[in-house]
Amino acid sequence: MQTKAAAEVSTLAEARARAVATTAGVTLDAWRMNTSPCQGQRGEIADDGRWTLSGFAGLAVPPADQIATLRRIRDMWRQQGYEITEDRTFADGTRGAVSMRDPGTGITISLTTTASRDRVALILATGCYRPTAGEDPANA
Repeated sequence: MQTKAAAEVSTLAEARARAVATTAGVTLDAWRMNTSPCQGQRGEIADDGRWTLSGFAGLAVPPADQIATLRRIRDMWRQQGYEITEDRTFADGTRGAVSMRDPGTGITISLTTTASRDRVALILATGCYRPTAGEDPANA
């Protein structure tokens, strides 16, 4: 497990989210991030300072463009060498989801059309890190 500064991980996460928004042709509005303690396989919370970062945004992609946008982002991810972990269109044919994992950083991003069809939800998660000296992102 790597030791990382929260600011370094935050910057990388936001850059990945901005790349998705740029590829979608929209701005990254209402981007939110938070850090929390890592969880073990059985749901136990790490008590040694290990932490993870999550990020969330809603991309204002017009309903008629959402499936094409998901495909364009999927293609960008493939081109960058990311592992595509989900790629599907829902039964109605107008909604879908695509997800990736960056093998180099462990960052995952999932995009899903919303039920209201007014946005594409972006959810980002990092792996777990040890905190740098003087930081406690697990309890921030």
